[in-house]
Amino acid sequence: MRTFCRLVSVCLLVFHCESARGAVAGREITNSIGLRLAFIPPGQFLMGSPENEPGRERQETRHAVELTRGFYLGRHEITVGQFREFVRAENFRTDAERDGKGAYGVNEAGRIEQMRPQFTWANPGFPQGDDHPVVNVSWHDAKAFLRWLSKKENRAYRLPTEAEWEYACRAGTTTAYSNGNDPEGLGFAGNGADATAREKYPGWSIGIRGKDSHIFTAPVGSFARNGFGLHDMHGNVWEWCEDWYVPDSYPMEKQTDPTGPATGTAKVQRGGGWSSDARRCRSASRVGRDPSAYRGCYLGFRVVLAAPAIEASPPDEKRKSK
Repeated sequence: MRTFCRLVSVCLLVFHCESARGAVAGREITNSIGLRLAFIPPGQFLMGSPENEPGRERQETRHAVELTRGFYLGRHEITVGQFREFVRAENFRTDAERDGKGAYGVNEAGRIEQMRPQFTWANPGFPQGDDHPVVNVSWHDAKAFLRWLSKKENRAYRLPTEAEWEYACRAGTTTAYSNGNDPEGLGFAGNGADATAREKYPGWSIGIRGKDSHIFTAPVGSFARNGFGLHDMHGNVWEWCEDWYVPDSYPMEKQTDPTGPATGTAKVQRGGGWSSDARRCRSASRVGRDPSAYRGCYLGFRVVLAAPAIEASPPDEKRKSK
C-alpha cells in the first residue's frame, strides 16, 4: 500500500510540473545589461534521484519539494561581457586577483592546473568571447555582482536556492537529464567532456562518445533549451547556488521552499561543466566548494530575480486576491 501511494504521489507531481511548464512557455523579461530571464512557475517536484539511476550518489535522497512562489531565472549563465561591465563600473577585483593566488586554469597541454596567479576571470587559460560564461569567480564574487545589479536596477537579484535550481533544470522531467536518461543526449543538450576534447587532447579519458563541438566553454545558448526555456543547465560551467552544502543533508519528508542547511563551510554547485563526465551533469548531481577560496575555470553562475507577489503566486491565490 505504501508503495502504491508513493507511486500515485510521483504521478501527481509529474502532472503538476508538466501543466505548469506548458502554461508559461516563452514568458521572459530582458534587463538593462541584456540579461534575459525566464519565468519559472511555482510547483512541486521530486528532488534527488532514484536509487537505480546510473552515476547516483548516496546523498541524492529523493524527496518531494514544493515551491510556492514563481521566480525569474537567467536563460543563460552570466557572460564574460556582463561581468566585465560590472568590473569596470565598480573597479572590482575578484578574490583571485585580491589575494594573488589566482584560480584554476588550463595549460597548453589541455591539463587543468592548480591555482596560479596568472589565471583569473579574464584569463582562464583558453580563449573566451564576451558571449561565453564567465569563470574563475568565487561565490563571494558572484554575490558582489548581484549587489551591483540589484542597485543598478533597483530590483532584488540573488543566486537560486538549490531546490529552485534543480526544479528549473528538470522542467517537469524525472529523468537523469532534462532530455532523457541517455548521457549521449548531452551532445545536444549541454557542453560536457566528450570526443571533441579527446580528439585534441588524447590524455583526456572521460566523457560521452559523441561530439558537442566545444573543447572548453561554449557561447551561452549554444545548446537546446529545456522545457522552461533555459540553456546550459547541463554542462558548460558549474553554477553557484545560495545554499550551504552539507553531504547527506537531504531529508526524507516533503519540504516547502527549502533553503538548505543553516550553516556550513562550503556552498552548493550544480550542473557540471565543460570538463565534467556525464554523471556530474545529471539534474540531481551536487558538489560543494569553499565560497571564497574555490575559483574554477569550469565554474560560473546564473541569477534569480524575484517576481512581483501577484505574479509569483499560484493561480488559485491570484484568483483570491482579485
